[in-house]
Amino acid sequence: MVKAGDNGRVVSGSRMRTARPGFSLLELTLVLVIMGMLMAVAAVNLVGRAGAARERTTRASMTVIQSSIETFMAEKDGSPPPTLQSLAPAYLQANKLKDAWKQDFYYSPTSSSAERAYELISKGADKEIGTEDDIDVWTMDLEE
Repeated sequence: MVKAGDNGRVVSGSRMRTARPGFSLLELTLVLVIMGMLMAVAAVNLVGRAGAARERTTRASMTVIQSSIETFMAEKDGSPPPTLQSLAPAYLQANKLKDAWKQDFYYSPTSSSAERAYELISKGADKEIGTEDDIDVWTMDLEE
């Protein structure tokens, strides 16, 4: 026969057991599974945002480089610098010459288009020129 005793003790026959407060293994497992699912969702969201953040950083760097090139052209004879490295240190810090993927920008002081004085392109996440993810300084504001 089982009956309740004083102080939350369970009496079974002649032996007494003290009930201990706590969580069961099932409850702990359920909490861990829920936390794991939440962490997986957060990780997926953060990975997607990292790519967008790199793209925004690259666009900002390209805007700074474009401004430096235009300043160079205004102070010189109107032609763009022969290389991006020739902008450092007078017009641009040397550490600004790479995109967010740690790749050198593609730069050409001549352009295939009459409207453009030069070409400045980031190769993008795939690190290959001429692909869909390239960022061109002349069209990057149109792509947003």
